[in-house]
Amino acid sequence: MPLFAVEVCVDSVSGVLAAQEAGADRVELCCALFEGGLTPSTGLIEAAREAAPIGVNVLIRPRGGDFIYDSYEVRAMLRDIEVAASSGANGVVLGALTPDGDVDVPLCRQLMAAAGGLSVTFHRAFDMARRPLDALEAVIDLGVDRLLTSGQEASALEGTPLIAELVAAAGDRVVVMAGGGITERNVARILSQTGVREVHFTARATVDSPARYRNTRVAMGGALRAEEYTHRRTSPSAIESIIAATR
Repeated sequence: MPLFAVEVCVDSVSGVLAAQEAGADRVELCCALFEGGLTPSTGLIEAAREAAPIGVNVLIRPRGGDFIYDSYEVRAMLRDIEVAASSGANGVVLGALTPDGDVDVPLCRQLMAAAGGLSVTFHRAFDMARRPLDALEAVIDLGVDRLLTSGQEASALEGTPLIAELVAAAGDRVVVMAGGGITERNVARILSQTGVREVHFTARATVDSPARYRNTRVAMGGALRAEEYTHRRTSPSAIESIIAATR
């Protein structure tokens, strides 16, 4: 079965442009990838939409950690969906769980109602659900367009058995998109072993800061942190390599 779509997870306008240049179908726009991705700013969403015609799906996730949200976080997510829609996003990426590890269907329905006609992806909160096949049915009942999953493992390659099971169980009721640790070296195996038609990856490279003056005594993060004078940037060549490996 041919590959249907390539989605690149990006956190900058340069990432959007790189994905467009490399031939990706759309991007998931977020910030704070070190946290697993959080909702990007209004300015970043607007700048991304102005920069390139590629499809932009905006991550709706107010903080890192678990996917169990209080009323204040729900208010923030509802407002963030409004902002994404008004800023020209093509879709939103959302998800929520109950303390028992089930899909929080009432909350997800509330978020989807706010999304209106936008495309909706259920994100990797799914990978923390306790009963994946039950969670799949809940996601399908919600009416989302796609489900992003690593097969409840650290990477999609490790999760291929469950991803294949999900693809078979979903049929044409929802698109199952594989994501998590996908590279040019493993993407063909993931496709052949699971039957997915959409893949999601970051394809980032470390680049050096242009700063000539560097104060190496100070860091802007905690003890576990990235170097201040390097940053990770989406690589067009890495995207092209992954796409080429699917042919």
